[in-house]
Amino acid sequence: MKLFSLLIFLSLHLFEAPLTAMGDRKLIESTCKATPSYNLCLSTLLSNPKSSSGDVSDLGLIMVGATRVKATQAIQHIKSLYRSHPELRRSLNQCAQMYMAVVKADVPSAIQALDGGQPKFAEDGMADTAVEAQACERSFSDGGHKSPVTVMNKGVENIANVARAIIRMLL
Repeated sequence: MKLFSLLIFLSLHLFEAPLTAMGDRKLIESTCKATPSYNLCLSTLLSNPKSSSGDVSDLGLIMVGATRVKATQAIQHIKSLYRSHPELRRSLNQCAQMYMAVVKADVPSAIQALDGGQPKFAEDGMADTAVEAQACERSFSDGGHKSPVTVMNKGVENIANVARAIIRMLL
């Protein structure tokens, strides 16, 4: 009888984990379907193990964190261009300042707002991030130059807009 009870117990727990993971995958997929970039959303969330046990707020936090990573990478890339393209220094300086604002203000305020149950302020932080990426791009054309960071700016803008869409689900 003990063996039979043990088998039932194990079978219930072995089958429960895949069902939970499948349910979490469904939350991720349904959440990502409501964003402007399903594939970006899905790949970003699935690459983070915390997404499998999170709710929509947690998914928003993961995406805000991914936005921080992209903005930090942008700063590093801008610094490398600064050395090799002195003719672009003015625009690159503007971009670096914009992305520093993202990393030092927009992302931390979004995280704090999500942690504090105030998603509207988190949405504002991600909206600001997208605007900063657009402004960085414009700084080159305003200076009469072709932007060497178009792909990077678009990447930051896209991930911020995905984060924003997820956060809006909490409003």
